[in-house]
Amino acid sequence: MHDVAREAIVEKELSVCHSCRETRFDRFVERYQEFINPVVCVILVSVAWIKGESEPPWIYLALAACVLSGYPIVRNSVVSTITNKKLNAEVLVTCALIASIWVGEYVAGAIVALMMNIGELLEDITIAKTGEAVRSLMELEAETARVIRNGREMEIDIEDVQVGDLVLVKPGEKIPIDGRVKEGRGEVNQAPITGESVLITKEPGDEVYGGTLNQVGVLKIDVTRICTETMISKIIDMVQKAQAEKPPIERVADRFAAWFTPTMLALAGLVWFGTGEVLRAVTVLVVACPCALVIATPTAVVAGIGNAARRGMLIKGGAVLEVIGKLTTFVFDKTGTLTYGSPTVKSVRAFAGTPEQQVLSLAGTAERHSEHPLAEAILNRCKQQEAWPFDPDETEVIVGRGIVARKDGMDIIVGNERLFGEKGIAITPDARQFLNDMAATGSTGVLVGHGTEIIGGIGIADVLKADVHESIQDIKKLGIKKVLMLTGDNENVARAISEDAGLDEIVADLLPEQKLDYIQKLKAQGARVAMVGDGINDAPALVEADVGIAMGVIGTDAAIEAADIALTSDDLGKVSESIALSRKTVSIIKQSLFISIAINSVALVLASTGDIGPIIGAIIHNIGSVVVVGNSSRLIGYRFKKTGQTLSQ
Repeated sequence: MHDVAREAIVEKELSVCHSCRETRFDRFVERYQEFINPVVCVILVSVAWIKGESEPPWIYLALAACVLSGYPIVRNSVVSTITNKKLNAEVLVTCALIASIWVGEYVAGAIVALMMNIGELLEDITIAKTGEAVRSLMELEAETARVIRNGREMEIDIEDVQVGDLVLVKPGEKIPIDGRVKEGRGEVNQAPITGESVLITKEPGDEVYGGTLNQVGVLKIDVTRICTETMISKIIDMVQKAQAEKPPIERVADRFAAWFTPTMLALAGLVWFGTGEVLRAVTVLVVACPCALVIATPTAVVAGIGNAARRGMLIKGGAVLEVIGKLTTFVFDKTGTLTYGSPTVKSVRAFAGTPEQQVLSLAGTAERHSEHPLAEAILNRCKQQEAWPFDPDETEVIVGRGIVARKDGMDIIVGNERLFGEKGIAITPDARQFLNDMAATGSTGVLVGHGTEIIGGIGIADVLKADVHESIQDIKKLGIKKVLMLTGDNENVARAISEDAGLDEIVADLLPEQKLDYIQKLKAQGARVAMVGDGINDAPALVEADVGIAMGVIGTDAAIEAADIALTSDDLGKVSESIALSRKTVSIIKQSLFISIAINSVALVLASTGDIGPIIGAIIHNIGSVVVVGNSSRLIGYRFKKTGQTLSQ
């Protein structure tokens, strides 16, 4: 029966949780109704066993148990045979049940069917448990939102919230829908979506996501997506589709079940013909059902994908899990993947005895009202070193050169060498050496002048993420032979940024289409390639790679569409976790397939020789199913032990 139920189970479990309008009684009935039939049958079989099944009325109790337990099995076997033109495991159970009744073993027949139903119920419970990560995501979806319309505050159903509405969120409340902060300042817990462990400050203009928690401050949010288009909805839909998808290894099990059923029917016929014992043939049918074999893959896949979703790794189906186990090469984009993707001040150098704090303070004064990315980097460094800038009296942005500000009658110039040349200020030897040093290290050199004198320089560059080296070592520890970086930056910049990353190769000066060509070249050489990028301009390469992994995809539709694995945060360590979890899942599947084949083989020999009867056969059969389900459930709490960690699950 297990070979036809997995998609229905997953869809049912997820759809039930998605309905937020169910009453408590509805949920109670939905949760426990599947236990009613097994409990009633256990009572009937127990009474018939104790009182003796051969005498009325106890014989009728045993027959009633046969009918109650056997009806779902017989129904599904008929549907599968007539509608789907397929002989499945339920056909074997049906034959065993009918044969048991035929020879007068009513209690044995009832126990066979009951054990099968109990085994299936245990599997359903396990699959439901592995779906807890997805259901927890569903619980993040809000039912209502507090909206301000025409100056009035009102609470409406989340389905009625429209793009452009203004939503009010108070401290301690869940943000109900995606949008941008229009007014207010708050600290938001984004851990359920991105996995970030710290509160994120949100100010006007910042994007927020439904399902996150506003812990401090009051926010007024302009809605940018309706409830069916929010990021949490997209994540849920993607995980649902992933859990319902069958990988190639599962299709092997399906084909196995298709020929295994007629083979076992033939074997039971031979045993009956050779020994003349119907009961022995019935036992063969009981133990032959390949339930454990068929459930090995789906239970592992659902557990693995559920674990990944809970940790911020959205894996698009079981097929991806299998491919990851064969990867040999990892290709990383640079900007936003290995680096933070934003300019950062790496060095400050003062000339002619000027204090470094003064260089920073004057540079910050000039950049105070600028929106240039380099200005943000300088102002952040001012804040870190408490070199507080002043408000300039005047500011002039000179495109492609820099900025000139005026404060207390003196010019403050922050820009490149060309700007100073246009202002008639000669480049001093100290300034020339600074610019050369910055060029050699791949940084952007910005000079700072006060009046007619160059007083210092600031080196700005994108910075390698702190955990890059450890993350790459973790990837190599998992057996990846080659790790390289593809970037559009020039080679000096690329090598300066990534010299401590532990990469095997760096390829620079590439356009997006050239990255795609390089991926194709690696595949043509026989490599199985994973591409890790930001999922926007790297989308073609992500699709071309055997496995595409998109980093930090919250709000990025292109990333979710292009990648096979979407990571909801910028944590590079999630890459090695996804590899390890995928390989562990495939390993669990192989173990379970071996276990199920071994148990079935031993049980078939014992049944054929008459050493066990139908009841013991049913027990042995279900032991195999329980062992397989238990083996798969180990994935629910699995955690990869990364470099520097002392604990793993």
